[in-house]
Amino acid sequence: MENIKSYYSSLDLDTNLLDMIFKFYPEGIACKDSTLKYLFINQSYCKIFSVTNSLDILAAEQNKFLSKQNIKLIHDADEEIRKNLYPLNYILNTNRDKIISITSSPITKDSEFIGIISCVKDITQEEHLKEGFVKRHFQHINNEKNLQAQRETFVASIGHDLKNPTIAQIRSLELMLNGTFGKLTGEQSELLNMILDSCRYMNGMLSSLLATYRNYGGAVKLHFEEFSMSYLVNECISEMMYVARDKNLIIKSNFENENTVYADRVQIKRVVMNLLSNAIKYAYKNTDLVISVHNDFENVNFQFENKSPYIPEEKQKTIFARYVSYAGIHKELGIGLGLYASKKIIESHHGEIYVKSYKDDRNIFGFRIPVKQKNNCVKEVLL
Repeated sequence: MENIKSYYSSLDLDTNLLDMIFKFYPEGIACKDSTLKYLFINQSYCKIFSVTNSLDILAAEQNKFLSKQNIKLIHDADEEIRKNLYPLNYILNTNRDKIISITSSPITKDSEFIGIISCVKDITQEEHLKEGFVKRHFQHINNEKNLQAQRETFVASIGHDLKNPTIAQIRSLELMLNGTFGKLTGEQSELLNMILDSCRYMNGMLSSLLATYRNYGGAVKLHFEEFSMSYLVNECISEMMYVARDKNLIIKSNFENENTVYADRVQIKRVVMNLLSNAIKYAYKNTDLVISVHNDFENVNFQFENKSPYIPEEKQKTIFARYVSYAGIHKELGIGLGLYASKKIIESHHGEIYVKSYKDDRNIFGFRIPVKQKNNCVKEVLL
């Protein structure tokens, strides 16, 4: 200890003041000489190791209140510090279920090793708090996984339960159109064909939904093909024609040529049907619904304009967000997934979906997608 005190004296340090600091320092302090014998321990050190008399440790090469395994760990660490003259930090787990952090540093004079000073801290409570946090974190993750699994099971079950009656409807309509139950008028055949197309579309969507949750964990696999955008939109208009008639809406269409595009036909139809359904649902009665499709060299554009309540600017910014419902803007019930899914589908085609609303109650919804997809086209979309 005298060697160490003389070292501090050479640094013009008040060794009495240093003794006082060490003695009452809130963390454990231990000092060892060049032979690794204990020279000094403070009150906090004794408290951490439940030592009643510091003399039981002083002048010894080991802390006899520790297990043989921990004594060896400390000795090996001290030897490494003496050899390399480099500080070390390590953890001890005591027999009293304490977790102790020890940071030991070499004391040198003229590059010669003359001792070790160690700072000892009881981190049991901190580690238990960390452990509790980690457990809660993983419990939260597991809960989220369980909820996700329940949601997927629920959606898959609903999809499966809806698929059977949909198939029955398709078969029944086919029998009626084939004349199995008698001859139909031209208007009846036209109406039943529209209903049949709608049922087939629904069946395709249900099949896609079931495949999504069964195989891709919520990701819809995209199947690109070449098709006419104008023909697809006309198909959607035909399926929604009688819904529009209920509100006495006049649908006006403006198509430029065939507008061939390379995209996932089922998913693009899903977007068009969603936008068209909203256009009819929220339009004022006895108004016009104007639908247009046109090319601008690289993109094919679809949009509708209707007369419906003004959508405030702040709502326009979030209308395509998840669980933000267009219905909610009109104070109606809606889950807010249709426009969100539409946005994800269009973005997966490297396109853009948009809304414009004017205070004269003109509302425009639309999207644009490239006529041709690039080599790095997206293979699936997570909805």
